[in-house]
Formats: sequence, structure tokens, C-alpha cells
Amino acid sequence: MHKDWLFTAENGICHFRIGAVLIRNNKLLVMCDNGEYALPGGHVSFGETSKETLIREIKEEISVEIDCDRLIWVEENFWKWGKKKAHNISLYYLVSLKNDADIPDDYCKKLNDNKNVSIQWLSFNEIPHVTIYPQFIKDKIGNISLGIEHFIRNDWN
Repeated sequence: MHKDWLFTAENGICHFRIGAVLIRNNKLLVMCDNGEYALPGGHVSFGETSKETLIREIKEEISVEIDCDRLIWVEENFWKWGKKKAHNISLYYLVSLKNDADIPDDYCKKLNDNKNVSIQWLSFNEIPHVTIYPQFIKDKIGNISLGIEHFIRNDWN
């Protein structure tokens, strides 16, 4: 069964997402949609592990193969999505490319499954000046802990 772990109700939405943190030459691989940035990844499918999800999503989105090196961040996120309350749980893995040449330094490509979104490198120097999700990336990308860090963001109030 290929059913995303994504539930909607009249007043809310809940989902489980996995994101990739791919770093090379002080740049972060990001998705860009209308000037806002986010980490590549996607929703967990029922019965799938988080690593399986990330490997599948990156393969589907940009046709490259990755290794999930280690889990670095867990985020619980509560925000308003239009008139609905959204509740998201995200896991973020530090990843590496199986073939580093698959994504050159000047890479910019539309996603395979969403032509409105591009994937590209964003320099660490640019990160403080853009809108990027998760927001804690601005503080954490240059100093990733050796352990797993847990973040809670609540914008329901």
C-alpha cells in the first residue's frame, strides 16, 4: 500500500515528513518554491521506514541515489495553514550522494514530480537572508551536533 502518512480533518492536517541535509563546499541542497526554501524530502508512506522514505523521495524527485548517514534533527511543528491547524513531525538526516558527480556545483533542476519547484545549492552565506524551513537551520547548519537535536515550534497561539 502506497498511502502517505498524511491526515486531514475539517479543521486540521497532520503529517510525517522526512528531510535530507546534503552539504558540500559550504552549500546546502534545497528546494525553492516562490523564493522560499526547504530541505528536499517528503512524506512517509504507510509501512515505510524513515530512511526508506528519504531514499525513495530523493530518487523520485531528482533521480539521484543517497546514503542516509545519520539522524540529526527531530522537529514537532504546529502552525496555521490557511484556516486549518497543521501538526507536523519531521525527521532530518545528514545524507551523502552515492555518486558526488550526480549534483554538480551549478546544479539547478525542476523536481520530477512538481515543475513549480526547483532544487539547487544555497550557500551558507545566503541562508541568513532567505526564508527557509525548518527555521532552526539558520542557527544549526554551520554547527551540526554529534547527537540528535529535538525542536518544537508552536505557532498556533
